[in-house]
Amino acid sequence: MNFESLQTLIIISIIIVFGVAITIVNLKKKITLPINKEQNSWQKIENLNSQKKELLKKKEELALKYSTKSITDNEYENTLKYVNNEITKIDSEINIEVNKLTELQKNQDTSSDLRFQTIKLKGELNETKMEKENLKNRVKELEDFIKNLSANKNASPSIKDNLQNKYYEQILEKYKELINEEERKTISQIKETINPFDLSIKSIVAKYKPIGYDYSKDYIDTLRKIYAFLKSEIDVIKIDVRVLYWCDATTILKNKLADDQDISALLCSIMHGLNDLEVMVWVVLLDDDKPHSFVKTKYKNQHYIFDLTQKGPFEMFVNTNEKKLIEDYRYNGLKIKKTIYKYNQNNYIDNE
Repeated sequence: MNFESLQTLIIISIIIVFGVAITIVNLKKKITLPINKEQNSWQKIENLNSQKKELLKKKEELALKYSTKSITDNEYENTLKYVNNEITKIDSEINIEVNKLTELQKNQDTSSDLRFQTIKLKGELNETKMEKENLKNRVKELEDFIKNLSANKNASPSIKDNLQNKYYEQILEKYKELINEEERKTISQIKETINPFDLSIKSIVAKYKPIGYDYSKDYIDTLRKIYAFLKSEIDVIKIDVRVLYWCDATTILKNKLADDQDISALLCSIMHGLNDLEVMVWVVLLDDDKPHSFVKTKYKNQHYIFDLTQKGPFEMFVNTNEKKLIEDYRYNGLKIKKTIYKYNQNNYIDNE
């Protein structure tokens, strides 16, 4: 090899080494660019949220297993404690990444950085989805709780059942404001719950209404048959937690389940369908400061209260004197402290 060839080889080697060095330096700079840090943080947040979603799903499955008594109390408590601790750790890691993004935002002009705005919006959207998913889980827990009460209404409650119901009541108590806000109705909407033209109501009326029905002669006998049908078909439950949860006639008849106000609205609608224009749903406050609902009407100088939550004959509460009827009424031994409001499809009377 002559001198010129050696010289050329040396120059080429120097150029290659220098090029590799520049490439490494540029690569290191690229890795440390703010946008890459943002992408890394966002990717980590997405992964953490996916893990959290799986844990929330596991928590829901755990509650279902416990409600069906397929796991012991200790298994439930230990697993629930582990899941809650893991969720707390994930939340902490998410907060760390959010703080990193906040610092990066301070160190750059984010007003013109559309990529950062996209990351921020995606984060807010993800949080909204998580909140919606959590609310759906809570509503499902509420529905499972109500179904569980219906399935076990004839069984003698054990200590474990009482503790389990206590747990569900705590869930309802915690999320009742969210549910109540979603279920809250205006006065007009409350009046609309009395609907004699609903197809389900009309089908019941048609089934029991005799041919040539005459309100002045056939009303009480027809109503007595319908009352007996509702008592045999619908389970009426009473929940201590004050949660608004409205059901229409179709839902009640399908699930065969209702609370005191829903079943009263159903009966009131039927009585309207039988041409009773006096009937109203009454919502009263009992001696224990808890609300209760029933149906009140007047027919041929007799005042009636119909309360499908109670065991007893059809004409359990009847009197020619309305004041005496109200004074004599009892629910589980409790008297009426005051009337809160009463309503039908045409009227709403607030007594407070």
